[in-house]
Amino acid sequence: MANPVALLGRMPRAVRLLVVGTFVNRLGSFILPFLTLVLHREFGIAEAWTGLLVGAYGAGSIVSMLWGGVLTDRLGRRRTLLVSLFGSGALAVAMGFAGSVQVFVPLLVAFSFLADLYRPASSAIVADLVPSRDRAVGFAALRLAVNLGFGLGVAVGGVLADLNWRLLFWGDGATTLGFGLIVWFLVAETRAEGPAPSEPVPAASPWADRVFVKLIAATFIFCLAFFMDFIVLPLTITGSAGYPARVYGLLIGVNGLLIAFCELSVVHWLGRFRRLRVAALGIVLTALGMGMTGLVMHWAWFLLCVVLWTAGEILTIPQQSAFLADWAPAELRGRYLGIAQASWGLGSTIAPIAFLPVHALLPEWAFWALLGLVVLPAAPLMLGLDRTADRPELLRGHALV
Repeated sequence: MANPVALLGRMPRAVRLLVVGTFVNRLGSFILPFLTLVLHREFGIAEAWTGLLVGAYGAGSIVSMLWGGVLTDRLGRRRTLLVSLFGSGALAVAMGFAGSVQVFVPLLVAFSFLADLYRPASSAIVADLVPSRDRAVGFAALRLAVNLGFGLGVAVGGVLADLNWRLLFWGDGATTLGFGLIVWFLVAETRAEGPAPSEPVPAASPWADRVFVKLIAATFIFCLAFFMDFIVLPLTITGSAGYPARVYGLLIGVNGLLIAFCELSVVHWLGRFRRLRVAALGIVLTALGMGMTGLVMHWAWFLLCVVLWTAGEILTIPQQSAFLADWAPAELRGRYLGIAQASWGLGSTIAPIAFLPVHALLPEWAFWALLGLVVLPAAPLMLGLDRTADRPELLRGHALV
């Protein structure tokens, strides 16, 4: 398989800079993982209100990604990145100076509406610059930066949280502003020239696109399982299996390491196969890994299941992202990508509401088997799109070959 460093070196310069900036940004992802701790411990907010504020943050993130898609198409990729990175970076620093909850909470709400505006713009740059045959590798490169940066950042954040909670926000703000400076000085606009401002732009809605709606449905179904390793798996490992929390941490660490060190090479090798068939296989592997999880309460069995669903994640996400980039019309690429990414936010919001009560009622084997069955319908949706939509003559964003 190809060397990941060599694969990154073949990406356009702007994409390489984007990967570096994303890594820097995610290296400082201190706010969300420790937000509950700060709200409850430092500001004395009751757990019920803390949950509502974290939920409000998630809702703001969904809106942020939707508007990020619109701004990506209207303002351009670069301007949207700059608004998001400089705006959220400044707000993060300001939260670190907040002296009361009355000041902190409004800043947090504003931060949630700006922090994820950049994500559709970032994905659109990959779609703009990377030829169709390499787009899955381009999206895998972004995932590499996200996973590696986040994994290292959470470890650093734990140290900062024990020293002074304000360091979390100053550190997050500094890395975000650093990403903004990379964009400001080194990344040019990549959006193709469209109609002049005085010319009417044809009205169109991604929601009227049946292929896109099917893809979003498949993505949302997959999301429901994807977040179970953060929502239910820790309860299964520490509660039902009786292991200490560090065992869960090590198992999740395996997921991140496999993605960081294997995904780029694997996705490049898979380029010879039809991508949505690969994605469908990934969904089946994810369903199998999830469905097996509750059968044996032993760390080695959990490790096998984590490896299975990590393989499913590697096979599914870059391939469906590449298809989406090829399917979306260039002039609406930001909107399509924004809605797709918001569906992940919606999945992360609904998953705990839908599945935690079910987990409390069922034995472990029954819950995880049910979850595996819930995921499976996404596979035939992918195969249907492979038959009916993933053809070069139908792909409106397939201009780069």
